[in-house]
Amino acid sequence: MSEPLNPMTVPLRRTPLRFRCWFVACLVALFAGYLVLYAFAPGPKLPTLVREPGALMLLALILLADFYPTLPWMRGSNPFDEFIFSTPLAIAALMVFGPRAAIVFVIAGLAMTLALRMRWWRVVLNTALWGLQGAAAAGVLALVWEWASWTDRMPMAAMLPLTVVLAAVIEGLNVLLVMTSQCLTGATTPRAYLADWRSQLAIGTLDLTAPIPAVLAAAQPALLPLLALAMVAAQAGLSAVTSRTAQAGTDPLTSVPNRALLLARLKSRLATPELDRHPVMVLLVDLDRFKRINDDLGHLVGDRVLVEVARRLEESTRSSDVVARFGGDEFAVLLAGGSGQRNAEEVAARIRAAVGRPIQVAGRSVLVGVSIGWAVADRHDTDPLMLLQRADAQLYAAKAARPIADQDVMWMPSGTEQILAQANRPAPDPIWVPIWTATPGRPVGAAHDGTAAAATAP
Repeated sequence: MSEPLNPMTVPLRRTPLRFRCWFVACLVALFAGYLVLYAFAPGPKLPTLVREPGALMLLALILLADFYPTLPWMRGSNPFDEFIFSTPLAIAALMVFGPRAAIVFVIAGLAMTLALRMRWWRVVLNTALWGLQGAAAAGVLALVWEWASWTDRMPMAAMLPLTVVLAAVIEGLNVLLVMTSQCLTGATTPRAYLADWRSQLAIGTLDLTAPIPAVLAAAQPALLPLLALAMVAAQAGLSAVTSRTAQAGTDPLTSVPNRALLLARLKSRLATPELDRHPVMVLLVDLDRFKRINDDLGHLVGDRVLVEVARRLEESTRSSDVVARFGGDEFAVLLAGGSGQRNAEEVAARIRAAVGRPIQVAGRSVLVGVSIGWAVADRHDTDPLMLLQRADAQLYAAKAARPIADQDVMWMPSGTEQILAQANRPAPDPIWVPIWTATPGRPVGAAHDGTAAAATAP
């Protein structure tokens, strides 16, 4: 089975019709929203805004926040580029200069995608999605603060609660719009997109810093350049810290690279200009039946199983590949350069065979299986999280396609061998004992010699 093209990097004409209708609808909604906004919203008009020093300084900071992480010395070293520093700056512009300042969201969306060198239609789409978030936030602001003339400064006591409201609108709409766009292209599923909701929530908390630039823009715009220095220093410091962490990024249990190191390596590979000749391939490997091992045998046995699985993954891949613990009972494999010549199904088959062999732990034989999903990057892929999200979507599809009996069966010997060994007696011929299976009428045979019946597919 070969890896399909990333739907977010193909030409627009090759995307599904439903997505192209969504694309046009977003553009129509963007233009209609801003026409209504500029016709009826209170506050300064655009010619007035461009003469405001604070507004111009915030706009410059937004452009800096979007372009600085893409500079050569920052690229490939900071796995936390999903933290978008321009969002709190755009919220600050709304609170200080009124709903019509929502135009900065359009500019931020355009700058961000231009900096990442995405396809033209993704630049247009991202600009529209960001613009819609800004228009929605501006509409909410006009409703909750409709009595303001915007000639007086907003009270500082009102900024924090208003920031919470605007951040909730922006981040909630961002999740909805981006998820819908990716699902309509077939790049992901709602379940896969929302799987990392805790990380998305943590990223959204950065918006709560908006009152800081808002106060400076309203009272002392001349001090905003100091905020630029602080922002650059914070991004550079974060890059240095995460780079060092990635270099020493070893999972303490399995001794394989951790998630941070995998993301750093993956981002570095995606930044190389040789993607056409050496596509990047990443596999996600999730253990089946692992929860039952933890529940029935305890976490210490589960830890021993994870260590053995990590060892087998390294044995079944090349020494130049990166085997990493992605989290919990999930591993990732980043194939080395030139992996485009390797068949993903062949690599996955080797992993299934290696991990599917019985694992001897504390005198017991334990069977685990694996579900595997993979994704291959092309020259338009720049986001490691998007690539992993595609692999994760295929992983969920693989798990859903497995028979129920294969998902829930684990075999363990009854301890007969240990009793016989202590009595100095040889083990008898294998005796097949039916154990529980999720499919009525299909008992899975288990032998007392450390083997399992063929019904337990790895």
